[in-house]
Amino acid sequence: MRGGRGEDPLRDAQAARGRAVRLVSLVLAAVAAGCGGPRAQNGASPTPAASPRTFRVAVVDLERVAREHPRAQELEALRRRIQQTEAALAVPLPPPVLPSPAPLQRVTARIREDAQRMLQDQAQALRETYRRELAAMQRQARAELEAYGRQLQAEAQQALKARQDQVQEELRRRVEARQQETQTRVRAHEEQVAQEYRLPLLNLRLKLETVQHADRQQYDRLLQEYERLQRERDAKIQAFADQEQRALREFAQQEEQRAREALEAYRKELEAQTRARLQEREAAVRARLEEAARERERRFQQAMRARQEELQRQAARQAQEAAERVRSELERVARAAQERYLQEERARQEQLRQQLAALRTQQADLEATILAEVRVEVAQVALERGLDLVLVRYVSHQNATDITDAVLRRLREKR
Repeated sequence: MRGGRGEDPLRDAQAARGRAVRLVSLVLAAVAAGCGGPRAQNGASPTPAASPRTFRVAVVDLERVAREHPRAQELEALRRRIQQTEAALAVPLPPPVLPSPAPLQRVTARIREDAQRMLQDQAQALRETYRRELAAMQRQARAELEAYGRQLQAEAQQALKARQDQVQEELRRRVEARQQETQTRVRAHEEQVAQEYRLPLLNLRLKLETVQHADRQQYDRLLQEYERLQRERDAKIQAFADQEQRALREFAQQEEQRAREALEAYRKELEAQTRARLQEREAAVRARLEEAARERERRFQQAMRARQEELQRQAARQAQEAAERVRSELERVARAAQERYLQEERARQEQLRQQLAALRTQQADLEATILAEVRVEVAQVALERGLDLVLVRYVSHQNATDITDAVLRRLREKR
C-alpha cells in the first residue's frame, strides 16, 4: 500500500530533479559530440594559429525548455493522471453499506403507517358524522334566528306605527289650537282697526251726504279720502292676518320637524333595541352551538384514544413478528454485501495497477522523446553558431550566450 497524499510533493520534486539531471547529461554529451564532429572531418590539416582561439560558451535553460516544450502539457497531463491513479489505488473503496436496522425500521414504519392510516380514516369518518350533525344544528339555529329577527322586526314596525299615529294626533291638536289662537287674534285685530277707522269714515260719510248735491268737486275729494281710509284699514287688517298666517305655517313646520325628529329618534331606539335583542339571542345560540361542538370534540377524542390504543397493540404484535423475519434476512444480505465488496475491490485494484503501469510507460516514452528532441535541437543550434560548450542553468558562465529562445523556436517550428 502506498503512502498518503502528504508524500506526493516530495516524490514529485525528486523525480523532476532526476529528469533534469538526465537532461543535463544528455545535452552536454550531445553538444560535445556536435561541437567536435565537424572540425574533425575537415580534410585539410589545421593551420597553426597566431594566437589562442576564444572558447565560445552558451547556456540553455532546460527547465524553461521542458516547461514550454510543445508537448509539455501532454506530459503534465500524464503526470496528473498518474498521481490521480496512485491516489485512487491508495484509497480503497468505501465500505459497503452493511445492512442495518433500517429494513426492520421500514417494516415497523409501514406497520405504523397502516395503523395511522386506519386511524385517520376512522377519524375522518367520525368527524364527517359530527360535521353533518353540527351543520344541521347550524341550519336550525339560522332558521330560528331568522324567525326571531322577523318577529322583532314586526314588533318594531308595530310600535313605530303606534308612535307615529300618536305623534300625528298630537301634532294635529297643537296645530289646530294654534290656528284657533291665530283666528282669535286676527278677529281681535280686525275689530281694533275697524274701531280706529270707524269715526273718520263716519265723518266722511256724513260730509258726503251733505255735499252730495252742493259741490261736486268737494264730493269727489271726500269720496277719494273715504275710499283711501277703507283701503288703508283693509290693508292693515290683511297685513296682520298674513303675518299671523305665516307664523301659523312656521309653527306647523317646526312642529312637524320636531315630530319627524321624535319619530326618527324613536325608530333608532327601536332598531337599537331590536339589534340588542337579536345579538343576545345570537350569542345564546352561538354558545349552544359551541357547547355542542365541544361535546362532540370530547366524544371524538375519547373514541380516537380508545381506537389508537387498540391499533398500537396490534401494531406492536405485528412488528415483533416481523422483527424475526427481518433479522434473518439482514444477516443474509450483510454476508452477500461483504463478499461483493471484496470482489469489487480486488478487481478495481488490479485495473488501477494496469492503468498505472500503462501511464508510466507512456510517461517514460514521452520524456525520452522530449529529451531526444531537445538534444537534437541544442546540438543543431550549437553547430550553427559554432559553439564549443553548452551549459545549463545549474552552471553559470560569465560570457555564456543564452540559446534557450532559439531552441524553443526550433521546437515550435517542427510542430
